[in-house]
Amino acid sequence: MEGQAAMEIARAQRSGAPLSLIAIDLDHFKRINDTHGHDVGDLVLQAFANTARALLRDGDVLCRMGGEEFAVLLPDTHREQALEVAERLRKAVATTPARVGQAGMEDATLAYTASLGVTLICAGESTLKPAIKRADQGLYAAKEAGRNRAHWQPATS
Repeated sequence: MEGQAAMEIARAQRSGAPLSLIAIDLDHFKRINDTHGHDVGDLVLQAFANTARALLRDGDVLCRMGGEEFAVLLPDTHREQALEVAERLRKAVATTPARVGQAGMEDATLAYTASLGVTLICAGESTLKPAIKRADQGLYAAKEAGRNRAHWQPATS
């Protein structure tokens, strides 16, 4: 994502277009792995990625940051639009159980949710690091508020 992020940051700086970032964490993912096994956990991760790709635009960048954490870079997207995308994604995840068909249970599904932190990449930021830190703060605020929600995290002045 770093190379693509650098390209999008440079493009946003040249054009003055907004650039937003969403940090996503699948809620209680450790419990999924511990209860159902890592194979099922992998299917949940794949289901999330498929759900996210179906909702995102062609130019949006989805990447897995590690474990059950993902990030989405949204070019040409201001605060309100980014929050709308985050909320659509949150609702889609909450209402689309992952297909985890186990032996003898072809159409078994597993419901899961996600918490999201949303922020803008600020003018003058040449890397995603400060925005990722802010989006993570928003993500933790969403978790503290009860999970399965999106939270806006503004840049501090």
